[in-house]
Amino acid sequence: MATLNTLPNEILSLITNHFEHPRDVLHLSLSNRRLSEFTRLDGWKAFLKGRFALRGLDLDARNSVHGLTTLYRNWHRKGFVAKYLEPSVTTKSINTWQNIKWRGPRGQTMGYQPSIDSYEETFGGWAERREVLTWSAGTQIIIRVKETGKSARQMWQDELECGRSADSTCTFDAFRHRSSWFTYKIPDSFEGRDDITSLKLLRPHQRNGTEESIVYGTASGRLSSLSWDDQSEETREQCYGTQGRAVGSISISPSDQTMLAATLGDTALALYYLNHDATSQDPPEPLAQITPICTEIRNRRIWSCSFLSHDRVAVGLGPSNEPIQAYAVTPDGLSSQPLRTFNLESKSWKGTRSDHDVQHSTSIYPLLPVPGTARGGSDAGNVFLSGGYDGIIRLHDVRSARGFDSMFWDPTNDSSVYSLALQGLERIVVGVSMHSMIKVFDLRLSGSHAYHTASQGSKAKKHARSGDYAYNAIINKPDHHRATMTGGWNVYLHPRGPPNRNAYREDYWRRGQVSPVYSLSVPSATSQNIYAGLEGVVQCLTFHSITDPHPDTTLSQSIARFPDSGAVDIESSYDPQGQALNLGMYEQGSEEGLGMQLFVQHGVNESAVKSKEQMEAAKIKDLDERWKDLRDESVEDGGMDVEEVVEDEVGEDVVVVAIAK
Repeated sequence: MATLNTLPNEILSLITNHFEHPRDVLHLSLSNRRLSEFTRLDGWKAFLKGRFALRGLDLDARNSVHGLTTLYRNWHRKGFVAKYLEPSVTTKSINTWQNIKWRGPRGQTMGYQPSIDSYEETFGGWAERREVLTWSAGTQIIIRVKETGKSARQMWQDELECGRSADSTCTFDAFRHRSSWFTYKIPDSFEGRDDITSLKLLRPHQRNGTEESIVYGTASGRLSSLSWDDQSEETREQCYGTQGRAVGSISISPSDQTMLAATLGDTALALYYLNHDATSQDPPEPLAQITPICTEIRNRRIWSCSFLSHDRVAVGLGPSNEPIQAYAVTPDGLSSQPLRTFNLESKSWKGTRSDHDVQHSTSIYPLLPVPGTARGGSDAGNVFLSGGYDGIIRLHDVRSARGFDSMFWDPTNDSSVYSLALQGLERIVVGVSMHSMIKVFDLRLSGSHAYHTASQGSKAKKHARSGDYAYNAIINKPDHHRATMTGGWNVYLHPRGPPNRNAYREDYWRRGQVSPVYSLSVPSATSQNIYAGLEGVVQCLTFHSITDPHPDTTLSQSIARFPDSGAVDIESSYDPQGQALNLGMYEQGSEEGLGMQLFVQHGVNESAVKSKEQMEAAKIKDLDERWKDLRDESVEDGGMDVEEVVEDEVGEDVVVVAIAK
């Protein structure tokens, strides 16, 4: 009779491929020498591929499993450190390749609306990474290139020994990751008139050698491809013809033969070839352009466009019964008629005006393809998400006869959806129009968790409906037959109080207390960071628990300890400049239990770990130790205890005021 010890490595790899937890692989390795050797050579690799569908990190599989499980745990427990992003004092201008003092936009009546994009590469090891992040700031573009791993550690040591140059364009963050900062300003531009409305980074497989490339569009009708090489200090820019029409949204095809889709004015979708070697002085005109047909002629505005695949592009329209249309990319340009239109009804709309029960008209803002690496995704571009004015995120499948197959909805807040991002294999991150809020949903159906299963607490007691309850006719009508996902969690990105006085050069906290989340970006499925663009500022959430005794190796380079006790000096390790922000969070309520529980963060210091009672309470709630129940604070609002405010009067505005206190 065969035993594990006698099975060949190929069979053992298939078995390990289906293990549930890393500890299962560890226990296997402790069984005997034969299985220990298998685990070292192939076991961690098999687990990495089976549970996380991740390749390319076989040479560092054990550290990769540690990092991924830690990342999943931190997302599950809402453990993160939030900070504002601002460039170094001196940046490298790719206009002139001179070091210049960074100066943000000035003279506008409101802060700029950042458009963000990013990507991340790994180089064989879990900690060996290079991340490129860019965002728009009025008429300027800010680029940060961050490096981690051995090279960053060596440069950190060199700076300690030699000191930092006064005009250096490089910085180190709290985790000792090295960032190089670049900026670009549109020539002869004026803030408020020529502001950048959208930008996209080309991915590594689309680059021309060592160049980086960005495509951006402006409100004044400039559509341009900007390429630069910091090694040779060369910059090239190619403009494209728009006939002076404002550029609203842009998207880059995922293929090597890169194409660009852009919305021009309110009604046109244009398609261009991106030619890295173009030398023509005349801006290339669109290969093709169409005007999507909309049943509501007065409202036929195109809000967004997105490549679903290399040969398919979709647009999101203004108020319409069919606000999503998908077009084929052909050798001649774009198909004149849509391949498919998507309605937003729980039953298929027959197109008859008398069928009032199933008609639903709304605007669609962001569109986001779901790749094959995500749960239920498709490499062929068949599955995508949309975010609507009605506050609903819908999952669409081109192969389905239905307009959408499931929806994600927050019963406590139905703010319009302005931005979408995917995190890892199964999470949707949503930026909304009110309260500087992001929401997090899970793509997976209940019971199908690939890594961990979140335990369900006792059923909340039913509360009377209040003004905070987001009633939606589509969600609540009795003939609805689509899967509706609720039960996510929300974060207020506006801090509860200002950071330390000298933490930042500008007072971002007072710039705008309430802002939409205009854009979101997650560099990769394995990144610990998510970036959010609010009015006049970009915020970074790094998913890391300051109390983790075994943190991700990428985030553990800066750990400092007290000399007398050997305990970790949390503040010096993770927030030496006092930049960390303390945010508020709540888990979404439901119609059965509207008394959602509000939590606020402790600062990044020892207070988060000194109280054993607090740590035990966090474990029971399955939350990071920095979170504390707002009702435990002795805060009063107009003579009313916060607990009474939350339980008796859960309107959105009241909740925000309570958190702000």
